[in-house]
Amino acid sequence: MRKILSFIFVAGLIVLVFTLENRRQAAQKQLEQLTVRLEQLQTGNTSQNREAARQVIEKVSAHMRIATDVEPTVATIVNVEELRKNNAFYNKAENGDHLVVTTERAILYDPDEDIILDVIPVQLQPAEPATAPAEPK
Repeated sequence: MRKILSFIFVAGLIVLVFTLENRRQAAQKQLEQLTVRLEQLQTGNTSQNREAARQVIEKVSAHMRIATDVEPTVATIVNVEELRKNNAFYNKAENGDHLVVTTERAILYDPDEDIILDVIPVQLQPAEPATAPAEPK
């Protein structure tokens, strides 16, 4: 009787180990896929991103003049609720809208309705060069 119970116990442990290993491998595969997807989202295809930004700037330029001396920065809003907590400028925005930042202003643009939602002036100051501390005289 003891041998049978021992055999059943060992067989049960082996089945448990194989089941847990299969689940671990599946979780590992899913983690690898998510990691690859996250890297794609973070880095993206830079030429594709530049083209998308160029198209947004082109659409916004149809509504207002945008300085072209410095290439504007274009961002897609993905978490508007968090942005609204910090700045009332985003109250009219929705996820999927674009923020275009030039040297003179920030522009909220809704690509679905092809309208500018809001514009505010900005002052981008270039980083001041680091200077060596003055030597005592």
